[in-house]
Amino acid sequence: YLLPQNSGGFPKPSLRSNAFVTMVFLGKSVHLSHDDADYRDEIRVYQQHCGGENLCVYKGKLLEGETFQFISRRHHGFPFSLTFFLNGIQVDRLSCCCEYKHQKRSRLGGRHGYFGFLNVEGASPCYRCIIAMTLDKKPSPPKRKIEEDHEGKHVGPWGNGVCSEPSKSSVEQKSSKSSVLVILPSQEASVETIEDEMETGQEYREEE
Repeated sequence: YLLPQNSGGFPKPSLRSNAFVTMVFLGKSVHLSHDDADYRDEIRVYQQHCGGENLCVYKGKLLEGETFQFISRRHHGFPFSLTFFLNGIQVDRLSCCCEYKHQKRSRLGGRHGYFGFLNVEGASPCYRCIIAMTLDKKPSPPKRKIEEDHEGKHVGPWGNGVCSEPSKSSVEQKSSKSSVLVILPSQEASVETIEDEMETGQEYREEE
């Protein structure tokens, strides 16, 4: 569905990534003698844009060390899949999540690869790359807030708060609870006389 012109509506987002890829032809490990004076090699790059047929995104003749560019036609949600042909022979194949992964310089196929990535412009990271970037960032532990009381207040043993001076009622209650029975010397004499009378009474009963 196409929006009419000057309708004020938002344009429909593109289904393709349309990333601008710059690569370099590093050359062959084995060099054979050429019959003609043309030392260039025929390079073809095919891309599987949406899981269907392969689309030729680049075709040309290059010398070793020359760069070439093409626009990626990958549909969103599909992998970034490329197949490289050198003089009609398949030499390399790439299949990864998206173009954003090859923003930095990298050689395709290891140390003996024929091609290398130089730059990728206009590539947005896919969900897999976003998750990988978030996992690389190690979360820092939360800082514990230490509350220091600079006013010299002491916390009481019954919980949070400042200890206050004990009231008079509490002092009286403590004094009443901690009171001890004290026997005066005059009371000691009366107690001894009572004990003597009890003993004489018991002896008089025994005699009767």
